[in-house]
Amino acid sequence: MKIEQIIKRDFTTSPFHLNKITGAIQKAMVAVEVGNEQNAEDVALSVYQKLLDRKNNHQEYIPTIEEVQDIVETQLMESKFPEVAKAYILYRNKRSQKRQSDLFEKRINLKPYEYPELYEYVPAIRHSYWIHSEFNFTSDIQDFKSRLTDSERSAIKNTMLAISQIEVAVKSFWGDLYQRIPKPEIGSVGSTFAESEVRHADAYSHLLEILGLNSEFKELKKKPAIMKRVRYLETALKNSKSDDNREYAEAILLFSLFIEHVSLFSQFLIIMAFNKHKNMLKGISNVVEATSKEEQIHGDFGIDLIKILQKENPDWFTPEYHKNIQNLCEEAFEAEKDVVDWIFENGELDFLPKSVINEFLKNRFNNSLESIG
Repeated sequence: MKIEQIIKRDFTTSPFHLNKITGAIQKAMVAVEVGNEQNAEDVALSVYQKLLDRKNNHQEYIPTIEEVQDIVETQLMESKFPEVAKAYILYRNKRSQKRQSDLFEKRINLKPYEYPELYEYVPAIRHSYWIHSEFNFTSDIQDFKSRLTDSERSAIKNTMLAISQIEVAVKSFWGDLYQRIPKPEIGSVGSTFAESEVRHADAYSHLLEILGLNSEFKELKKKPAIMKRVRYLETALKNSKSDDNREYAEAILLFSLFIEHVSLFSQFLIIMAFNKHKNMLKGISNVVEATSKEEQIHGDFGIDLIKILQKENPDWFTPEYHKNIQNLCEEAFEAEKDVVDWIFENGELDFLPKSVINEFLKNRFNNSLESIG
């Protein structure tokens, strides 16, 4: 009777080789400069005998890798090689760490998913699916052209331009995700999000068209507040093409926390306030509400990615790292406040003061930072 097979960690079987056990024991002995080749062979044979004893009791018995390693540890201790046993345990732990999931390690096979919980973001977006042609904007055009006051019209114009500028700036981030995190389930999320960003861009392009704001959009680069926002967006996105995993992780964090979770939401608040307080801009408000739900989902996914990266690479997230993120957050907050000032360059809304919007912004930023610890 002999041991001919062993069960691997993926539950497949492969041929059993005693020399592999001997080699692992010998490596541990060399590491602590204790024992020799013969000692390693003797311990390996004692392990093999334990396995044979189990097979004698159960004819169909096939040992698992974990089981064999447990027996090796026990036999090393019983053979009076405690230093070698410790070295073997350390070696085993290092191998275990290498086998842990790694977001950046390419996986060719579709299944099994390593991150099945992340795939849930695909149906989340599918269930929120919408296109702008579902909504009627006839009354919105009338509201914008004749029912709003001059200061209100200016605020809505600037709000729409600010939203559209973001939609243009960020449209490719999620579509490129699989190139840096090559897991099929994550690639599916990235592609789904990218499609939703295209729908957003189409919607706001249509709204600029029907409100007659196309020429205004061309002039945005002359607006200091918008260019200040562009600079912090560029800072957030500068590592989105980086080959360095740590730098790319920072890009995910900044993009998810500051762009997806914050940058558009003050503008969303403004437009929806017109619908709530003045019963105007209903169609545009519907688009904004639909967009905000999807942007929230995008940001939540990014935060989940960051939490996984924190678990897999805790050494990346140092106190200095968190301090840098906090500084960037303060810079982003100041830029967004300037955008709010620009939106209301011709006067505030009596039903939504700037102070309320700025507190709303601050709360969004704080919640984003708290979400990643």
